[in-house]
Amino acid sequence: MKANQLLLATFLLVATPFISKAQDKPKLSYTIGAGTTIDRSNSLWGMNFTNEFNIEFRERTSFNLGLSFYQSLGTLYEKSLPEGSGDQNKEQSSGIFFTPSIKYDLIQSPSGFNLSLAAGPSLQLGGETYLRSYFTGDPFASYSTNKLQRLGVMAELEAEWNSKNPNLKNAVSLSAYGAEKTFAQYVNLTYKLRFGLGKN
Repeated sequence: MKANQLLLATFLLVATPFISKAQDKPKLSYTIGAGTTIDRSNSLWGMNFTNEFNIEFRERTSFNLGLSFYQSLGTLYEKSLPEGSGDQNKEQSSGIFFTPSIKYDLIQSPSGFNLSLAAGPSLQLGGETYLRSYFTGDPFASYSTNKLQRLGVMAELEAEWNSKNPNLKNAVSLSAYGAEKTFAQYVNLTYKLRFGLGKN
């Protein structure tokens, strides 16, 4: 856990000089969002909710602080269940993700459409319950539970466009989280509402 905290602190320290040299009045925004998540490791699907605070310190570049939550709601397909569990699959996964990232606009159009790419470290605090037989091949299925405190990487591709309200923008993003030498353990499709803060 100390190593995770050290890596996060290092990323923030590296990003700080860029932010401190930003334009005189950086643009600030706050974003909320919700969408669908696929847990590829456990073959589960669920919902995600996200909050983001964004500081635009260059014409195309910004620093993003993200806090998101994921909870599984069901399985992607049927599996053989342990005796005594009835017809209810007890597999589940969840997590809170703290993600500082650098965001770069690949496309900026006069109409207000932007296509951006963001990436940065992501700390997951959560847990998972899964069927051991799914991974071991053991014909006698049983549940195993893990608590998760791990540092991974989050990458996101986002499309943003204007709304009728000049202080509100719409966005949709496709993001993926990876850790422990495996990428895209979680894949998120999220719809967002972005609010401008102050006089931008």
